[in-house]
Amino acid sequence: MSYKRKFTRTICVEYSGSVSYPASETGGFKSYSGHVYEDVEFIVEVDTDPFEESIKDMKESVDLVTGSVVATKAAHVKSIYDTSKQVGDTIIAGFFKTVKSDISQQITELKTKTDALLVQLHELAKRCNDKRRQMGNDYQRICSRYGKLFNDLNRELENRIHAIDEPIFKFQRKTSELADRQTGDSMVATASVTAGENARVRSMISASLAKKDAANALRSSERFLAEQYRTDVLLDACLRDGGESTRFATPFMVMETTDTGGVRNTQIYSSPMLQHYNQQELCNRMESRKWDTPVADDSQERISEYYKSEVAGLSSAAQTDHDRRVAELTGRLFNLSNTAAPGK
Repeated sequence: MSYKRKFTRTICVEYSGSVSYPASETGGFKSYSGHVYEDVEFIVEVDTDPFEESIKDMKESVDLVTGSVVATKAAHVKSIYDTSKQVGDTIIAGFFKTVKSDISQQITELKTKTDALLVQLHELAKRCNDKRRQMGNDYQRICSRYGKLFNDLNRELENRIHAIDEPIFKFQRKTSELADRQTGDSMVATASVTAGENARVRSMISASLAKKDAANALRSSERFLAEQYRTDVLLDACLRDGGESTRFATPFMVMETTDTGGVRNTQIYSSPMLQHYNQQELCNRMESRKWDTPVADDSQERISEYYKSEVAGLSSAAQTDHDRRVAELTGRLFNLSNTAAPGK
């Protein structure tokens, strides 16, 4: 809609000029200049009706264009959706058709290979059966041949044993004949005499067996007492005086490694005496302990001598080049410069 605006501004007006004055004693011209201020009031009337009419016409045109754009966009989206669905259906159908064709081709190839393998397996099974029958026949033939050979060897061995120990076998035959004669006929007197002799011999044999068992028992008792004595000596050497509650020390080693990712890994190597001990607590105690006291010179000397003797024994016992290289490298790695003892 139309509107008016009224505002006032003060303006400055400059002036200048010259005037002549009548002749007098001298006569001539005189210049002048200056400025004055004047308040001016402005009234501005703005007519917006033509602009609003044009805006209204433009709005109607824009609405028509917007409707056209929306309809075109909807048609375009529907066209894209229909086209994409058609393309997707075509791709899916083509993919499944390709996969189906590929699977059918693979099935045909595998069926051909399977048939060929079945024929080959039938041939191999036939050959295996033939080999089994042949091996069975060969086994029976070899068994019969070697059975006959071993029977001949057994008979020959029996004959040779009888030939070597002929007196023993003769004695056995005679004793068997005598026993048969004593128990098989009706000679009561001979049987009574031999019964007394047999009883005396049997008692002597029983006494001999009892003495032998007693001797074995005495030897077993001797071995038991000797083992008991050695055990007592060993326990006396291992046990300490002062009662059951005491302190003991056992060596162990804590190895800490750090991989490329900065992850720390701790491992403990100890004797079986520390297997029941909490390994994590042992690691924590070793980390919290101070290791700032250097090792004494006499301790370093003892450690060095023991280490060198062990390396020398390892080197002398080396059987291969690898063992000798390990012993040599072990000797070179020994260094006590960074070794420290636990603080007090």
